[in-house]
Amino acid sequence: MLIPWLFKETSLDDHVDAEGETRLAQLMEDPRSVQPEQALHSRQLVDIARRALEGLTERERMILYRRFGLFGNDEMTLEQIGRVVGLSRERVRQLEKEAKAKIRERLRPIASELRFSDH
Repeated sequence: MLIPWLFKETSLDDHVDAEGETRLAQLMEDPRSVQPEQALHSRQLVDIARRALEGLTERERMILYRRFGLFGNDEMTLEQIGRVVGLSRERVRQLEKEAKAKIRERLRPIASELRFSDH
């Protein structure tokens, strides 16, 4: 059994190195901060997405933006997009499929460089 009052309390201001230069607070990660590698990864993904979308028509881009909630758009169903652009749900689905095929083809040269993770 551990007796808690026998252990010294640790403060974030306590020094953790022999030289007394590093405080515990300096070694703790802020869970709200964005890690530099994560920020770089996100910027690279956005850049890849933008370049992949460049080869699409304006209508195809708009359909994908709305369908998947890209670049500040809300996600919409095929039917909702169809009402906005004056097309049937089926025609919107066909245009989405064509646009995705164009993106796949455009990304094919760099596909081996793209790595996906669960994080």
